Amino acid sequence: MNPFKGGWLILLSLFVAMVLAVVHLPESWPQWLGWLRPNWLVLVVFFWVIELPDRIGLITAWIVGLTVDALVAAPLGFNGFILASVTYVAWRFFERLRMYSVLQQCSVVFFMVFAAEVLSVFARYASSTQWGAELLVIPIVSTIAWPFLYVLLDRFRTRVRVE
Repeated sequence: MNPFKGGWLILLSLFVAMVLAVVHLPESWPQWLGWLRPNWLVLVVFFWVIELPDRIGLITAWIVGLTVDALVAAPLGFNGFILASVTYVAWRFFERLRMYSVLQQCSVVFFMVFAAEVLSVFARYASSTQWGAELLVIPIVSTIAWPFLYVLLDRFRTRVRVE
């Protein structure tokens, strides 16, 4: 990434998404509020891949995923695989996804985050069947957050002139 063509904004947004993925709520708050956290990494990677597919690819997604694995003490390669899968699908259909309205993209975001959550739950609890409400809550919250994140990142992208 060339930092002179706005690469610093891409790195900053990925860094903020990693921080938001790691930050936990205070212990005095109810436990269920943790479910209302969108999957920021999937949303940010999805945005940059459909907007700048030549700048963000599978290697970048894999490296970001490996970094998150180290931060959250997940099995190495777990988040890398999920983010690389999201990147591949978004990369494969970025021309079509760009033509969709933000509301149509919300349905794609829902299914992407849902697939990521199913993979996550299956990999963590393969031996036991602990399928909970967070399997649907996190994709719904991510879908609700997508239009706001899309507008925010798109405004930053146009102001900084990321190419």
